[in-house]
Amino acid sequence: MAQNTTARWVVRNGRWTFGVSGIDELVRATEAYTMAGIADRITCPTLVLDAENDQFFKGQPQRLFDELTCQKELISFREDEGAGEHCHEGALALFHQRTFDWLDTVLAD
Repeated sequence: MAQNTTARWVVRNGRWTFGVSGIDELVRATEAYTMAGIADRITCPTLVLDAENDQFFKGQPQRLFDELTCQKELISFREDEGAGEHCHEGALALFHQRTFDWLDTVLAD
């Protein structure tokens, strides 16, 4: 953490978010947050968003998408669109456009 600002932020923010004081406690607190074994129980239409360079959850959107059995769509946001980072920072208008277009389509059915 002394050399890596991302790691430092992740740990500090995680400790604050979960109200824990140590890294070990943080790891234990986050273990329950998984879609493993339950994603196939989702029945509503589901939109999964993926950022090409997501530094926190690389590969997880695709894994979730693959486990879903409901009506689903995966939208990938690319770096060359300015949307490749976590939460699609740098291209929020594009994020909004694609998300609301999906909602318009799903809610029109």
